[in-house]
Amino acid sequence: MNWSSERNTLVTGSWDRTVRFWDPRASTPQQSSHDLPERVYFMDLVGNTLVVAMASRLFHIYDIRKMDQPEQTRESSLKFMTRALACMIDGKGYATASVEGRIAVEYFDPAPEIQDKKYAFKCHRQTIDDVDHVWPVNSLAFHPIYNTFASAGSDGTVSIWDHKVKKRLRQYPRYQNSIASIAFNKDGSKLAVGVSYTWDNGEEGAKTAERPGIFIRTLAKGLDGQLNKWLHLNIIVPAMMFL
Repeated sequence: MNWSSERNTLVTGSWDRTVRFWDPRASTPQQSSHDLPERVYFMDLVGNTLVVAMASRLFHIYDIRKMDQPEQTRESSLKFMTRALACMIDGKGYATASVEGRIAVEYFDPAPEIQDKKYAFKCHRQTIDDVDHVWPVNSLAFHPIYNTFASAGSDGTVSIWDHKVKKRLRQYPRYQNSIASIAFNKDGSKLAVGVSYTWDNGEEGAKTAERPGIFIRTLAKGLDGQLNKWLHLNIIVPAMMFL
């Protein structure tokens, strides 16, 4: 689900292979429905640009003011199933992540010189006893002020990345369970971290998993303007994640 502030409209995507627009103020809320070639896994919206990530590694990019056909149709830069998607705050592109511990940074402008800037990198990996462990990247969120982004994975960690200089700014202490979802508040001073079992180890893993919780972290700003540490504010909610 995404909310369009420009149109005061809720946009939803589903495994029924449709994107639908809803006006919650209307007596008949649904405004329109648009068919897609595959199931919708993730969507994100910046301004009037809607990015839809689907099964079979398909991506459609729409201008929501004219949904008759996508402005661009793409195939994922990542080889495995899409697990997360987030649009840049400046509206120039988006980041997407996969179950194979990789993130791709993409740009909307189809010009060759702009497309040459896109790239992908490995993350949320660790070598334990000489064995490489790879975890899915479950959630991405762009900071509303700095346009850096956070990633969270089944390894229980959150990292902050500057996609322009291709550098990780910080990795925060590990949680006791997988991180299912993250989100910044409007001014970027807080980050909500939804921690819960994500079924990476099947039903057996669910038997020993920690209970779900939501941690609200207040972020401190350094002299360089970067988010450089956590302040200690934790709110633990024993409930499912709705972020």
